[in-house]
Amino acid sequence: MNKETIYIEPGDDITDILGKLKSSDKKVIALVPPRKPGVLLSSVNIKLIARTAKAEKKAVVLVTTDDSLTKLAMAASLPVAPSLRSRPVLPGHAAEPDPAPASSPAEEAADSSEPEPDSESASDEPAGASDSDASDTDAAADFTSEPEASKVVEEIESEESADSEEESPAKGKKSKKEKKPKSDKPKSSSPFATWLQAHKAWLIFGFLATVVIAVFFVWALKIAPFVNVAVSVRTTSGNFSENVTFTTDSSAEKALDGVFYVHEEVLEKEQTIKFTATGQEDKGDLASGSLVIYYQSKNSFSFQFAPGDEFTYKGLTYLATSSATLAWDGADDNPCGTGSSIAKGCLVSTTISIKAAAPGEDYNVDANQSGWASSPRKGFSDVSVYNADAITGGTSKIVTVVQQSDIDLALDKLATETKDSGKTELLGKLSDTVLPIEASFKTSATEPKSTPAVGEEVADGVTPAVSSKTTYSILTIDRVRLEEFITDRANLDEGRKLYSVGSPFVEYFAESSDKTYTAKLKTTYKSGPEISETEILDKISGEKLGRIEPILKDAFSGISSVSLEKSYFWVNSVPKNPNQVKIEVTIEE
Repeated sequence: MNKETIYIEPGDDITDILGKLKSSDKKVIALVPPRKPGVLLSSVNIKLIARTAKAEKKAVVLVTTDDSLTKLAMAASLPVAPSLRSRPVLPGHAAEPDPAPASSPAEEAADSSEPEPDSESASDEPAGASDSDASDTDAAADFTSEPEASKVVEEIESEESADSEEESPAKGKKSKKEKKPKSDKPKSSSPFATWLQAHKAWLIFGFLATVVIAVFFVWALKIAPFVNVAVSVRTTSGNFSENVTFTTDSSAEKALDGVFYVHEEVLEKEQTIKFTATGQEDKGDLASGSLVIYYQSKNSFSFQFAPGDEFTYKGLTYLATSSATLAWDGADDNPCGTGSSIAKGCLVSTTISIKAAAPGEDYNVDANQSGWASSPRKGFSDVSVYNADAITGGTSKIVTVVQQSDIDLALDKLATETKDSGKTELLGKLSDTVLPIEASFKTSATEPKSTPAVGEEVADGVTPAVSSKTTYSILTIDRVRLEEFITDRANLDEGRKLYSVGSPFVEYFAESSDKTYTAKLKTTYKSGPEISETEILDKISGEKLGRIEPILKDAFSGISSVSLEKSYFWVNSVPKNPNQVKIEVTIEE
């Protein structure tokens, strides 16, 4: 069998089709495209197929009934057949009808068993086309001559006949062609039935249009209408001032009697501020040594020296670090002798340890017999003192230290900077439902802590800081309770209504001895004629929009203006359904 049928897949491109033609070892090839042959709807691709068929010396027939594809194939000199069983149509020749079959019934049955290509399964997805030169129009010139075309037809017919005999050898003469059933003729009907049949679509359309119009009218007239009525009322202003009492005991509250429960709101903040230390202190070593204390007298004496006793030398103070006793009982064996006079050099002496009262090199003193003075206690002024040995070890080291004045200055600055911010933060935490009493605002701070502490050295690169926890507090009142009290005490005339209350404030706030507070509550208010939304709705329900304003002004005194807003342009009256009407009563500024 020298024939092959190639089915083009929906995803094949021109390269795939040309590859299949070249790889086939048959000389006669039937090329069957998919239902939507996007890749073949290009004259360039058809010419490429014709040129490849010529180059490969193969007879290629395009099996299609698509007029566009047929025209492109004819232009490219590519034979076309409507089916695998049909005779190809050659370029330049009109299609001839297939000759009547002269075969036997068995052959007819064999022919009818040839499967038709399933073009229904083809995808609608188009394929791309490659570029080609327009000079390829002569790519299939070998199909333009009749001898070669006849040869192609004969080869196709012989191949089809052989395939048919091979596929259905067992079919006998018993196979017969089935006749198509004749269609039943429509029975005669009445003219009205005929008219209905002819106008069926219009009747259905008219019915649906009637339903839509009816639904629209129901929506437009019953559901869609909506009216917003804004009534502006003239009011008069008044001042309110009453003495009130505040208590921290919730059970003691009597709002209508002017006794209100107050709640304390608290905010705690840990705050730190840095400062500059200004103190100077000598942190050097203390000079130390010893003193000789002696006394010269003809009478008995006794002096006791204790640690801390002072001795001075040229304005420098030294402190005793040990105890010492200088005494004589007046006995005859006293080394000072007897008589009214004391022998020269007759002394009673002792030694005591000392240290400088402050560091510094100035406290280093060489051995010295004069210039010293003892403690100014009674009788000690007669005692003589000198240092037999040098007093040494005193050094100077001036450092910066924290002074109490530095901390006090920093705390004053911290209080000034944070008081307003702490109050603002505390007020920002409050709900709109409470009124803060400004006069009750308080601040308190814990014992400040300084780093370094007072008197401590400030190391290089260290900035001293002082920290303190500050507590902010303020008393608040429930606004609803206040407004109830103001409404009750406003003393409005009959038929008038309190429409708004200004911002209440408290004056002359003072704490009593029983932990309660007294003050004067002040505010402003606006009052006007008492008009309810229900009364307005009763007056205007179902009325024309143009009559709403005169109706309301005649019914209620104090109405200055009425404005209306409607949902759609065709709404000309107030709906009777209250859910479709909105009443707004506003105060005229």
